[in-house]
Amino acid sequence: MTKIFSNGSLTDEEWIRVSGEDELPAEGNLLLSLDRYLAEADALNASGRSIAVLICAGEDVARLKDHLSSLRLVAVEFPKFTDGRGFSAARVLREQLAYGGDIRAVGDYILDQVPLMRRCGVSSFELTKPEVLKALANGEWPEVTKYLQPVGTVEEIPAGTRPWARQSLREVSQAAE
Repeated sequence: MTKIFSNGSLTDEEWIRVSGEDELPAEGNLLLSLDRYLAEADALNASGRSIAVLICAGEDVARLKDHLSSLRLVAVEFPKFTDGRGFSAARVLREQLAYGGDIRAVGDYILDQVPLMRRCGVSSFELTKPEVLKALANGEWPEVTKYLQPVGTVEEIPAGTRPWARQSLREVSQAAE
């Protein structure tokens, strides 16, 4: 079973991913494509079931604007670790659309990207790579303390004389510089 990392702990996946036009299972939480959800939103929301949407790389997350209050989870695809479109989708969800639910990273990412995803608003992670699962299960967290772009999802301060450079407030309180 797929493992999910959220709030510092591992759990089993509770969402059923429904591909394309496959028949919906009779029970369980549903994870649907953006197009399918939008085509069937009224009926799905009226069903009383928990519904989530998968945003694939390159899809316009703003299409969900009027539906976000109905969704407990929006999964954002990272199709390969060199594709950064998922970071943008997560930031748009949190910062521009003010989505307060769970944003889950799914796909092919590496451990070093996890803290950067968190800065962009991702709150849970589908773990498919054994090395990422093992590292997070063992409490490994590749902390990044200096950033080149500010984000609206975490508190940070300008680093030194370069106002575009940022650093974590956590580092400031622990720094011995």
